Amino acid sequence: MNKKNPRQTNPKQTQASSAHPKPLPQAGAPRGEAPSGVDRLRFVAGALAAGLGLIAGGLLMLDHLGAATLPGCGVGSGCAAAAKSPWARVLGVPVAALGTAYFLSVLVAWCVERGRIGLMGVWMVRAGAASSLVYVGISLGANIICAYCMTMHGANLLLLIAAEAAWRRGARPEGKQPIILIAAGLASLSLLGALDLRVRHIARDREEAQLAESLGEMMEATRAGSATSSTTPATPTPPTTPSANTPATTTPAGGEGRAATRAAPRALKGRYTSGPERAPVRIVMFTDYQCPDCARIEKELQEIMRTTAGVSVGIKYFPLSSRCNPHMSGTDLHPNACWAARAAETAGMLRGVEGFWQMHTWLFERGGSFTDAELAAGLAGMGYDRRQFESVMQSAETLRRVTDDVAEGYSLGLFFTPMIFINGVELKGWNAPQALTRAVQAVASLSLPAEDASEDVPPDGRSRIIADWREQPVIAVPERLMQRTLGPSDAEVTVVVFGDYQEKNTGEADGFLRVFTSGPRPNVRYSFAHYPVNRECNPSAQRDMHPQACLAARAAVAAEAMGGPEAFWKMHDWLMANQGGVSRDTLPLGAHAAGVDAAMLLEALDEPFVSQAIAEDGRAATALGIRSLPMVIVNGKVVPRWRYDNENLLAAIIMEAAAGE
Repeated sequence: MNKKNPRQTNPKQTQASSAHPKPLPQAGAPRGEAPSGVDRLRFVAGALAAGLGLIAGGLLMLDHLGAATLPGCGVGSGCAAAAKSPWARVLGVPVAALGTAYFLSVLVAWCVERGRIGLMGVWMVRAGAASSLVYVGISLGANIICAYCMTMHGANLLLLIAAEAAWRRGARPEGKQPIILIAAGLASLSLLGALDLRVRHIARDREEAQLAESLGEMMEATRAGSATSSTTPATPTPPTTPSANTPATTTPAGGEGRAATRAAPRALKGRYTSGPERAPVRIVMFTDYQCPDCARIEKELQEIMRTTAGVSVGIKYFPLSSRCNPHMSGTDLHPNACWAARAAETAGMLRGVEGFWQMHTWLFERGGSFTDAELAAGLAGMGYDRRQFESVMQSAETLRRVTDDVAEGYSLGLFFTPMIFINGVELKGWNAPQALTRAVQAVASLSLPAEDASEDVPPDGRSRIIADWREQPVIAVPERLMQRTLGPSDAEVTVVVFGDYQEKNTGEADGFLRVFTSGPRPNVRYSFAHYPVNRECNPSAQRDMHPQACLAARAAVAAEAMGGPEAFWKMHDWLMANQGGVSRDTLPLGAHAAGVDAAMLLEALDEPFVSQAIAEDGRAATALGIRSLPMVIVNGKVVPRWRYDNENLLAAIIMEAAAGE
């Protein structure tokens, strides 16, 4: 008898199964349904939104970790302000890290499940979108606009639309989605958190080192001053007001602005001193009422004033606004900072020390920002006559006093606030925890006699700018940038310049260095790298400023390819000498100067390797932290600023580098 094999497949069943196969999971469709065009579009939209948010968050984290310098995120930018705001961290974790981990986990789960969304996922996206709306409101209210942050928030809202559509469509995932979300989120957050902790430790160590050095200088200067100081009070010379016709020099970011008339060193003292006129510990702080760091230090300062005897405190203004600060070169980082300073000065003029400090506190409580109605309400609460107050505040005298402080700060090398002095010695490393408190306690421990401010004379800005270079960390300059150089390979001083052939300050620095390298001392090796401010050939550039910058840079690279380093430097010299006259019509003259064939040079301009070389230089500059042009690096240390009162300080810096400092 034949027995049927239990494993044998019934042909009819096989035909039925083949005729009606079980649908495979598809993009965005509920299980068992074929995906529609709308389902596919929703899946792509959700993936793109999550990917865009991940890229923006990842870039912010790279900037935060110091691994990259983002276009538009330099000193004083919206990104920098957002990073310093109280909302930049949640439970000690950077919001950029939270956002990056969030978008990564959602993107992975969204792609694995092909656009399906579960209960945990949809509520996670809703919470993310709600937090984005809160942050957008905070950013707009505080006038902190960070393009990368706004990109993250916009991506969050687009992701919400895609997730809600999938949820309503009934596109439910398998039960593994919560595991994917949790695993991906925790893994990425743990990695980013560890990197953030490492960076914070490095920054903290650097700040502590600066503070320790500053405290050493402060203690030594204070002891020396105590041993030689006179008991006769001295009257400080009034600050010098900058002339309206002052020539241009450098900006706060390390490049350009207007110079103030250099005044002789003089005693540093605030107009409205809190505490005794003669005190063993004398603090003067240059501040900006809209500066977040100033507000943080102000809280520490107020605590010192409440709890520590024998401390006098004076305030001076340095608003980061071109409305009263000529050194901002048209930049208005803190739009209300000038009016806030004038309001504080008005209160001092009308009511003396008590009036000043009352208004000073009110301004910091408001972050230095107020509307006309808010100012009116504040004045009423403090008992001022509004018309009188506003008349004085808008007078030329209050503006003069603020600009006097700005000029004095500039003469001391100040470009960003806060800048703090204790007994005439600058407190560096003020960003370390309780740095001001610790410094005050250290000076107070010396039991010094009470003095006035007559001996509190800080070094001038020239010394401060050179010291800024000296204290920079050494960075690793890619060896590729040293393949074409002027000067011997074993030179005592190595100088690298990232510049734009169409930018006047690049031309000035280059002209100085070319002369400097030709002399017998000091021994200098000079290299030039390209950073044209034009995104046509330099994707790392923040904006387009010089239309012919790419053409000039291409001409230098092409000349080098045709005639080697000698042809490069000859073309380089011609480009620097003809900054205003570079075009395809004039480049044959440059080719003749470089000793290369003009027709071949014009043809080589459009070769891919030429653009690649320029873009590679731009990426190197970004990785090294370029903030302004030209970027000058001496012996591996970035020169933050190299001009002071029309004096080119590169010579002094190079001489110090040659001496082994």
